[in-house]
Amino acid sequence: MKFSYITMETFGKVVVIRLNAPERLNRLDKEMGVELQSALARIEEKEAFRALIIIGSGKAFSAGGDIKGMLTSLDEGTPDTYMDELTVPLYDIALQLRRFPIPVVAAVNGYAVGAGMNLALCCDLIVAADTASFAQSFCKLALIPGFGGTHLLINQLSWQKAAEIAFFGETVSAGELHRLGLVNWVVPREELEQAARSIAERLANGPTTVYRRTKELFLSALHADFPEHLEQEREVQVQSTLTEDYARGVRAVNQKGDAEFIGR
Repeated sequence: MKFSYITMETFGKVVVIRLNAPERLNRLDKEMGVELQSALARIEEKEAFRALIIIGSGKAFSAGGDIKGMLTSLDEGTPDTYMDELTVPLYDIALQLRRFPIPVVAAVNGYAVGAGMNLALCCDLIVAADTASFAQSFCKLALIPGFGGTHLLINQLSWQKAAEIAFFGETVSAGELHRLGLVNWVVPREELEQAARSIAERLANGPTTVYRRTKELFLSALHADFPEHLEQEREVQVQSTLTEDYARGVRAVNQKGDAEFIGR
C-alpha cells in the first residue's frame, strides 16, 4: 500500500511512523486510519523491528477527527453511517497498539486532541514536547470520548478526574498530564525526536519478548480477578525461563554485567 498521509523510516531496530499531513493537522479521518492500520500490520510482520515510535509532523500530533466530514454527513443525512465507517479502522488501531508485540512510544510534538490524545494514550509510553497540549474535545461535538477514551481514562485516572477531563474537554498541558501519570517525560520541543529515539533504542535493546508478555498480562489484568491473574502470570513466568534472553540475563547479572538481549 502506498502511503499519502504517513511516512515510515527506520533507525536500526527502531521504526518510526510519522503522521504526515500537517496541513490537515494530521487528523484521524478514514484515510489516515486505513494507512496507519496498514503500517502497523506491516511492522508487526517484521521481526527485525523491536520498538516503534509514532510522531506527528507540523504543529499537531493529531487534532482528532474530521469535523468537516462530520458536517457533510449531517447535511447528507448519514451521520451514523459516516461514524460507523470511520471508527472501524480507528478502533482496530486502538486494539492493535494495546496488543502490539513490541513497545510503542508516542512522541507528542504538538496538539493531541480527541482521538489524537487517545492515540497517544494507546501507546505504551509517552514523551511529550513541553509545548504539547492535550484535550478530550469529544464533548464539544456531543460525542463520548472515542478511540477507547472511556476505557483509557477510567482505568488510569480517578473517576472524578476522568469525568472532569471528559465532561469539559478543556486543554491540558503536557506538564499536567505528566503530574497525573499519563505522560512519562516532558522535554524541550527541539529535543523531542532525539529523546524518543533514545527511549526506543533502549527498549529495542531490551528483552522484547518479555515486554510483549508483560503487555499481554497488563491487558488481561484489566478484567481478570486476582487469583485467576496470578495463575496466568505464574505460567508465563515459567515459560519465560525457556527464552534465550533469560539465559543471557541470568548469566550477565551473575557476572555483574549487562546482558545483550536479542528478543527471543
